[in-house]
Amino acid sequence: MGSSRLICSFIGVLIHLRESPGCSAASSIDVPLRGSAVQSSTYTGRSAALAIDGSCSPQWEQSCAHTFQVDNPWWRLQLDGVYRVSVIEVTNRNLAMERLDGVEIHIGNSLGNNGNDNPRCAIIHDVPDGLTQTVHCWGMEGMYVNFYKPFNYTYLALCEVKVYGELAPPPPSISTPGVGMNVTLVGKRLCWSDALFYCRDYHWDLLILRGPVEQKIVDDLVARAPFPLTSHLWVGLRRSILGSSWFWMSGDPMDFTQWDEASQESSPCGGISSSERSTWRQRFCGEHLNFICFTGPTEGAKKVRFYSTTRVKPTCKN
Repeated sequence: MGSSRLICSFIGVLIHLRESPGCSAASSIDVPLRGSAVQSSTYTGRSAALAIDGSCSPQWEQSCAHTFQVDNPWWRLQLDGVYRVSVIEVTNRNLAMERLDGVEIHIGNSLGNNGNDNPRCAIIHDVPDGLTQTVHCWGMEGMYVNFYKPFNYTYLALCEVKVYGELAPPPPSISTPGVGMNVTLVGKRLCWSDALFYCRDYHWDLLILRGPVEQKIVDDLVARAPFPLTSHLWVGLRRSILGSSWFWMSGDPMDFTQWDEASQESSPCGGISSSERSTWRQRFCGEHLNFICFTGPTEGAKKVRFYSTTRVKPTCKN
């Protein structure tokens, strides 16, 4: 199940409750996945990291993460990669079990709405005080695991969270040498901004095309792709919001263009056709397309920064 295809939400079956001192995982799974944690607010000294410190104590004043009483509190674990999550174990505090009741668990790769818009694995109900509950997520993919409480003026408390699963296989791709760089066509389908950050995380940036030689190299690469492609492919083309000028997100000068003048799409994001050679078109930024990354950097270029109000590395909000 590819992360770009996660369109179903599973309401997980919550099974076997046990006393917190025995909050080890099911015998078929070895060790919990590692990561870092943040939360919407922090009650005095009750940091997000306390929910992944390895202690299953339900004593909230000793080893539990806790938010202030706010609207829609959340807690988020960022894994060290994209995983297929099979099981999540969560330990409640020994008092005030309602702090966990109604909490939703979300898994995915987006930080939109602080990660709370990712597909939902389960809703937690009726967790006895101080006990550990097991939630099955059946291989949902993501690098973010969110506990989200969609209620007004309430607390969120987690004494221990353990996430189990396996590393998700990388998406299919095909690469070729370019002019002083390596070009990679990615089989994953993302919106423009997520494609940008994928390339910046795993390569250098979304592709630039500086002349007819590079255009031909890319056209030939696209023609021999071993996997199905979308009608267009994202590259690093971006238009100024307040103007009509286009630029490369890598910071390279735009001295070469192949725009389809008949294209009527009014959007600040640009891609290339996968079926018509040497054809660039404007596309809706939220469209999920395959994309092309390159490994550089190019000499003297300075990447254009891209900001969002919901994440350090933004997601599809265009």
